[in-house]
Formats: sequence, C-alpha cells, structure tokens
Amino acid sequence: MIKFVDPDRYRSMKATGKLPSPKGVAFSIIKLLQRDDFRVSDLVRLVQSDPAIAGRLLKFANAAAFGRTRPIVSLQRAIVALGAFRVRDLVIGLSVMHSHTSGQCAEFDYAGFWGRSLATAIACQELAHYAQISSEELFTIGLLARVGELAMASLYPGEYAIVLLKARERNGQLADLERESFNMDYHQLGATMLAEWGLPDMLIQAAYHHEQPDLAGFRDGSRVLTLTHSLNFARSLSEVCMANEEARWSLLPGLLTRAARLGISGDALNDVVDRMVRRWREWGAMLQVRTQEIPPFAEILAASPPSLRVSSSSPEQNGKLASPRLQVQLVGIPQTELPNLTEQIESLGHQPTPVDHSPEGLKQALRQPAQIVIADMAMPGLKPAAFCRLLRQTSAGKESYALLLASPGSERLILEAIDAGADDVLVKPLSIQTLRVRLNTATRMLLLREEIQRERRGIMRSTDEFAVTHKRLLQEALTDPLTQLPNRRHGLDFLASEWAFAQSNSLPMACLLLDIDHFKRINDTHGHAAGDAVLRQLADLLKRTSRVEDLVFRYGGEEFAAVLPNASIRAAVQIAERIRSVVEKYSFLWENQTIPVTLSIGVAHLNGGEKRQSGVDRDRRRRALPGQEERSQPRRRS
Repeated sequence: MIKFVDPDRYRSMKATGKLPSPKGVAFSIIKLLQRDDFRVSDLVRLVQSDPAIAGRLLKFANAAAFGRTRPIVSLQRAIVALGAFRVRDLVIGLSVMHSHTSGQCAEFDYAGFWGRSLATAIACQELAHYAQISSEELFTIGLLARVGELAMASLYPGEYAIVLLKARERNGQLADLERESFNMDYHQLGATMLAEWGLPDMLIQAAYHHEQPDLAGFRDGSRVLTLTHSLNFARSLSEVCMANEEARWSLLPGLLTRAARLGISGDALNDVVDRMVRRWREWGAMLQVRTQEIPPFAEILAASPPSLRVSSSSPEQNGKLASPRLQVQLVGIPQTELPNLTEQIESLGHQPTPVDHSPEGLKQALRQPAQIVIADMAMPGLKPAAFCRLLRQTSAGKESYALLLASPGSERLILEAIDAGADDVLVKPLSIQTLRVRLNTATRMLLLREEIQRERRGIMRSTDEFAVTHKRLLQEALTDPLTQLPNRRHGLDFLASEWAFAQSNSLPMACLLLDIDHFKRINDTHGHAAGDAVLRQLADLLKRTSRVEDLVFRYGGEEFAAVLPNASIRAAVQIAERIRSVVEKYSFLWENQTIPVTLSIGVAHLNGGEKRQSGVDRDRRRRALPGQEERSQPRRRS
C-alpha cells in the first residue's frame, strides 16, 4: 500500500519551483500524451526538437533486446518500435537527470546519486527477462526509483544535509530520520512525483517497495513482486559498482542472495554483471554521468578481502597450525646480502627463489609472482611504489604477500610503498627473529585468505543451489500439476499486467476462453483417468498451436484460457478458429480408444485504437466463433 504525500502539501511544494520535474521537451510530451487525439507525427516533431534526446531514443530502439538484424535509422520508426508511452517515460527520466546534476544540498552527492541511478537503470534492463516486462520501462523506473531523495535535497537543502549527516552516523535509517524531520520520506515523495508524471502503477509500486520487497504484501509469484525484487537486486548491484574495493567486499553476500531470489545462478550472474558494467560505462560516457572501472565479476568473487591484516604474533607451537612450505621470491636483493637472506629463509622452512633486477627478471616476477615476494627498495631501475602498483595489477599479484626491505632513513619511501600496496616494510639489517615473525604473519594471512576463498566457493555453490531450488518452487507454485500449463493464478496475473501495458501503450490484445464440450460425459463413459489424459493431451496441443508470445493457462476444471498480446480482433478469431479446428480433428487416445473432443471458444478483445481515461476500461468487444455458443465476457480489471 503506497502512502502518497498529502495533495495540498504537494501542490505547495510544486509552487516553490524547487521540486525536480521534467523540463522542455519532456514536459511537452507529457502534455501531448494526455490528449486522446495525439498523433505520432506530433510526438516525432517534439523529439526532433532536441537532438540529444532523439539520438538516445534511436540508441534504445536499436538495442540488442529488440532482436532486429537491420538498424533503425528513422526517428519515427524508433518511436513506433518503443511505443509512445515508453518514449514519454524514457524522456522523463533523461530530462530529470540532466536538469539536476548539481544543487545546493552540501551533503548530497549529486554525481554519485546519478551514477548509482544509471547503474540501477542499466541493471534493470539486463533483468527484463526475469521481470517479464519491457526493458525500456525498467530502465526508466531504475533511473527514477529514488528520485524522492533528490527532491528532498532540492526542497530542503540545509535541513536535508543535517539529516544525511545523522544517517551516516547511524549507518542508515534515512527514511526514519526524514519522517522525524519532514513528516514524510523519500519513498512517499518519489511515488507521488512518479504518479503525477503518469508512470504505470506497477512501476510506482515496485519503486516504493524495492528496498524491502518482502514487506510489500505482494502475492508470491506475481509479476509486481518479481519486478520489485529485480529493482532491489539492480539497486544492490549499483552499490557494488560505485563502491571502492574494500566496501565492495562487504556488499557481495547481499547481492548473491538477491540474485538467488530471482533464480540467477553463479555463471549467469557473472555474464549479467559484466554485460551491465560495460553498458553502464558506455552510457555514462554518453550521458556525462560518473562511473568507474571495476574488474570482471568472477575476479571480484574470487578475490580476498583487500584490507585483510592479521597480527604479527608468533605462530602456534602446539601443532594445531602447521606452517606450510611456501615459495618466497627475492627481487632485487644485492648480491652481498642474498646468500645470508637465502639461508635464513631456508632455515625457516620456506623455498627462496632469487630474481635478478634486470628488466626481464622484473617482468617475470611481476607476471608470475610467488606467494611471498620480498623486494629491496633500493633495487635499480624501478621505484618501490611503482613496483607495488604493478604487482597489484595482476590477479596473482593481488594475492601475494609483498614485503619490502628498506635502508635506515627512507621513511618517505616506506609510506609511499605502503600506500601503493606493500603489506609490510622491514628496515635493514634483518635479524632471524624479525624475519621469522614477518614470514609467519605472511603464512597465517595466506592460510586465512585460502580459507575465506574456500568459504566463498561454498557460498557460491549454496547460492546456486538456492537459486535452482527457488526457481523450481516458484515454477511449481505457478504451474498446474496435471497439465503442466501455467495455473489460474499465474494466468490472471499475466492478463492483468498485459492489460495495463496494452492500455498505457494503446495496443490491442485479446483473451480466449476455451471449454471442452460435454466433458462430464467423457468422465462418466471412460472414467476420470481418461478425462485427465484428455486434459493433458489438450494442454500439449494448445501449447503447440499458440503463438510464442501468447500465454495459455488452465482456468479450472475443463476450462482453459489464452492471453494474446498485441492481437487484433481478426487475428484473435483466426487463432481461435485454428485451435478449434485442430482439436476437432485430433485423435485423443486412452487405452487404445479414440475419444472425440470439441471445444467452444469465446473471444474478448481490447481495441488498441482507444486511449486510456483515468485507468478505466473503455472499449471491450467479444465475439463467438461461427457455429459456437458465445461465452460470458471476462470480468473487467482496472
């Protein structure tokens, strides 16, 4: 249940002129589409007046999700492909973003806000398959899901800065603090703004509840719940993209859990995230939104905590922690010091491997670093900080323990090396006791990293198993066990969402209601097992004779239904007649007996030529097939 801002208060907010709102072309498009008699040519003219928006709409229309082999170069064709109301929603999002890239609230990170919002929008597009909704609509709601925060910062810059500081001190609770200070929160304000701009109700519901989807009260398996979970996952992924390396580590468990709720397994998750990051960077450059480069997701999952440190205590002597024999790479050690250091390392049970300081030797060390790398800060040809940075750029180098040897009086270089990624620095001359402590520290840390990685792999396996199990249970909850078709609950939910989409985009659609004639006679004559066999065979036949985009489901008993998106009345009648004819000619078999089966089919149709008025259905027609009895009209859903 959405709690909107009081209408009188909202009007007062708008009157200040501070509330974020679509400007220019976007505002004109909103006004145009509120008219019943708008023409696509008028919409094309408006979009053409802003070349930047026109170019971005062409890019959207040519996105790979549309599956076209030839690019769209005509703006009119692009708008037709997207749909007028999708164009409106996209332009609203882009307009609000470009009109509010900065502001007066000192503690509000405007660049970071739009970086996260764009990442959320792109991630939402990647999840369109899981949410079963248009990727363009998902892009818009991802971009504007938290527009209420921007509105708060715009309306109350000084007061909101104080609220943001308190939220950081308390590590969250932003909405609670907003309600204490303003008697409303950014969820309410954002939902009120999205509703005024005309976005579909399902998108507004998802944005309002996306931070806590399970508390929204949506029906399990419903499209709005899946959409809300998709938005929740996309927002979590945007936080991972914008975080630094250390903060990113703590965000991963929550992201994996959210992915599992959507049924996204580990391998699929890697592909989704990597593809999303590439597109986020590309769109960020085009829209001048702040992004950052991050490693491949599989590498992020496999990495150890970046700031992991353990105490420099002596190793356990009771045999519980056995120190393994590790390879120690010695880089740039002066020849006069090398024999003594090698002997000390061997006496401590490890394997020293000297590497000369020639350019080729350094390249080899950086390409294939050992578990422990000991480098002399005075090695010629390479500064210590540069060496550490180069070492940390490789996957193996990130996992190595880097120990540098410094001469007395080189404090400045020591700090630079630590900042560049060195784990520790020892000042010469070395004693065997000091070296033992440092190597034992390195050993313990490497063992701990390995243990964490094992646990991480276990978490990934558990996540994959949970994703598979969740997907299976959800499938079972939405599937009729006898026919393996979608059940009534799934079908009616699909019908409601397709109905809303058809209305908002002025598209036609149809619904068929199919009833087996005299089914009771089949049960009475051949038995209920025969009746079940007929239902199963009919379900298989309906799946084979329907279009790819149609959803056929079991309505109940011997009744079935089919939802036909974007189908004219003529196409719907043709599809129904084809189904009726195929069923009449088909041989239904039970224990070597042929059972004759016929269907009666009713057709209900929504005319896409009519425009929406206040969300009320205005034009519904139904037609019975020639020679068949007319079925009752399905109940309207508004």
